[in-house]
Amino acid sequence: MARYANILNDDAFKVIIFTPGNEELMARMIEVLLPGKTIRSLEFRPTEQHGLAISDKISNFDAVCTSDTGEMFIVEMQGLPQNSYADRMVCYASFPIRMQLEQKLKDLHEGKGKPMDYGLLPIYVVSFVNFSIGHLDDAILQDGLISRYCICSPRTGEVMTESLQFVYLELGRLEAKLGEDGKCRNLTEQLAYSLKYMRELDECPKAFENKLFSLLFRASEYANLDVQKQMQVSTIMRTELDRIAENNYAREEGVKQGLEKGKVEGMAEMAERLRALGVKEELIQAALEPKEIQ
Repeated sequence: MARYANILNDDAFKVIIFTPGNEELMARMIEVLLPGKTIRSLEFRPTEQHGLAISDKISNFDAVCTSDTGEMFIVEMQGLPQNSYADRMVCYASFPIRMQLEQKLKDLHEGKGKPMDYGLLPIYVVSFVNFSIGHLDDAILQDGLISRYCICSPRTGEVMTESLQFVYLELGRLEAKLGEDGKCRNLTEQLAYSLKYMRELDECPKAFENKLFSLLFRASEYANLDVQKQMQVSTIMRTELDRIAENNYAREEGVKQGLEKGKVEGMAEMAERLRALGVKEELIQAALEPKEIQ
C-alpha cells in the first residue's frame, strides 16, 4: 500500500481533505487559487443539497465552506474529463445563491432583514481538475495553471458582479513529471505536483517548505487516518482499481473485435475486387481461406 492516499479520487478527497480539523488546510489551498485573499477561518458545511423541490435529486458537493466573512466556497475534485463540466459547476453555484436568499427571507420574516435585499456575499466555485481546459487564449492562465471566470460583458470585459466566480486549477497543464519536483517554480506548481503525484510519493518534497504542504501530506497519510477512514479509503481505492480493470478489459475487447471486424471487411472487399477482375469463385475462396502453419 502507498504511504499516501490518492486524493485525485473525489471520494477519497472528501474523506481525507474535507474532514473536521482540516479547515486550515482547505483555507490555504483556496488561497493559492485566489492570490491576495486571506481566509482567517473556514467552517465546513453539509454537502448534500436538495433541488428546487423536495422530490428533486440531491446534489452532493465534494466540499462546501463558509469563511469568517460569509464568503461561500464550493470545492470540487475532478479526476477525469467530463462533458459539460463547466455547466455542472454553474448548476452547483445555484445552490449557495438559493441558500443565501432563503436566509434573507427568513431574516425578513423575523424582522431582521431589509425588504428586497438581493445582495449576495461572494460565492466561489473552486475546481481541482486533473486535465487541461481548452481556452481561446492561454493568456487567461495565471501561473500557467489557474483559470478564473466571472460574469462580464463579452465585448468590453466589464464585470457585472463580483458575487459569483469560478476558479480552476488545471493539473493537466503541469509540466513537471514525477520526480521532477525541483522544476516547480512557484507555490501553485508545488500544490499541483503534490495533488497529482501524492499517491506515488514516499514523502513531501523537501523544497516544499510552505505550511500548506505539511498540512496536506499529514492529512493524506494513511497512518494518520483513524480506523474508520482507513477502511473507507481502502474501499474507495479497491473500487477504483476494479473500475480501471473493467475499463481496460472493455478497451482490449473492443480493440480485438475491431481488428476482427476490419479483417472480415477487408477480405470481403478483396473478394469483390477479384470478382470484378473476372477471377473464378473457387480461386477466390481458396485465396481467402486461412492457411495452417506447418
